[in-house]
Amino acid sequence: MQLVKVLVFCLALVSIDKGSQAVNVDYQASLINNKLSSLMAPKLVCSGYLWFRSCVKVPPKLDTLLVLDSSGSITSYQFGKEKDAAKVIVDYIHNKAPIGYYKSRVGLIEYSVYAHFEFKFNEYNTPAAIKNRIQLVTYDNGWRTATAIALGKAKTEMQANSRPGNVKVVWVFTDGRSNYGGNPKIPADQLRAIGTTVCIMVIGPSINWAEIHDIGNKDCIFQATSFYQALQILSRAYSLSKSSPTLSDNFFSGLKL
Repeated sequence: MQLVKVLVFCLALVSIDKGSQAVNVDYQASLINNKLSSLMAPKLVCSGYLWFRSCVKVPPKLDTLLVLDSSGSITSYQFGKEKDAAKVIVDYIHNKAPIGYYKSRVGLIEYSVYAHFEFKFNEYNTPAAIKNRIQLVTYDNGWRTATAIALGKAKTEMQANSRPGNVKVVWVFTDGRSNYGGNPKIPADQLRAIGTTVCIMVIGPSINWAEIHDIGNKDCIFQATSFYQALQILSRAYSLSKSSPTLSDNFFSGLKL
């Protein structure tokens, strides 16, 4: 009987160890870069006829909503790192699909016990202006985590203000679980139904994986052990995006089809 107890205890320790293994920064960064690169892949646009036909690469236009967790289960310092990570996403977008009034656009929702827009599409139209505004977002220290309410606001904004033909992306930061405001699967599914890719970056040790998989597209779920590591991962993904081999914009110019 004692031997059985010892074996059970050892198995429990192994299980705990597996659950607490460090997240591989390079692996997560590669996953993010692969996914975002696919969303921002340029399209080949051709004009002219026969021997006078030419083709150029045209980057897509994105409508991206950043959704930041500001609940009391994270600290003010951690929220600062979350904002820094969000700013890296802005840089990533601009590098692949340039930001501008008639180009890619970014909005931001902050959520805790409630959710509110810090800014919507078209309020800021340069990467510098968007990042400066992100820096001004204040920490809520809310007593609940209402992820469903935040996603509902994202759905409303996408339905009302996303431009036809733009790639729709919602990027959610969370420390692992919601505890207020309803089931986040419902608005996440509604977002997908209107063509939105829902990405989620889950941070920390207390994770409701069933809920995370309900929220995020299956190929757009990423993990970090801390908010500092989330910043590291996204910074690494951005570096990968800049080092990825690309063709020049006029590579296809003069191509005869």
